[in-house]
Amino acid sequence: MKRIFHWFDRIMRLDEVLASAALFAIFLVAISNIFMRYLFNTPLAWTEEVLQLLMVWATFLGASALVRRNEHVLIGMLSENLPASLARWNDRLFNVGMVLIAAIVLGYWGLQLLPYSSFRSTPMLQIPYVWIHVAIPVSAVVMAYHCLVRLARDT
Repeated sequence: MKRIFHWFDRIMRLDEVLASAALFAIFLVAISNIFMRYLFNTPLAWTEEVLQLLMVWATFLGASALVRRNEHVLIGMLSENLPASLARWNDRLFNVGMVLIAAIVLGYWGLQLLPYSSFRSTPMLQIPYVWIHVAIPVSAVVMAYHCLVRLARDT
């Protein structure tokens, strides 16, 4: 059973790798468009759509990676002034609990968005918007998983 959780944890760490790859791809696409526009006077028309897709995925995968590493925005003012035992409960209740609630809300509304975006495509490359918007519920599930793992480890 431990091996299964070990492999599952390794898979869940892909969010950081994929977010980094998306950021690197954003850099490459943007730089290539700059060179094409200013050196050859022929901008690449498709870059805006690719950058939009990559930016959304980098943002939401990066958010889930921050939740896993516990580097997201925290409410630290209260924890710093509490005794250690109460600070631990504050961390569970507010920091992990609030992120878990936010992930659930984000996942719910992300799923509500998918039917509306499944019939639309980007104008130039015809990328279905569902490929852009599916990043929201995917990252919400990963964030919720990281929160539940943190709650299980702290208990």
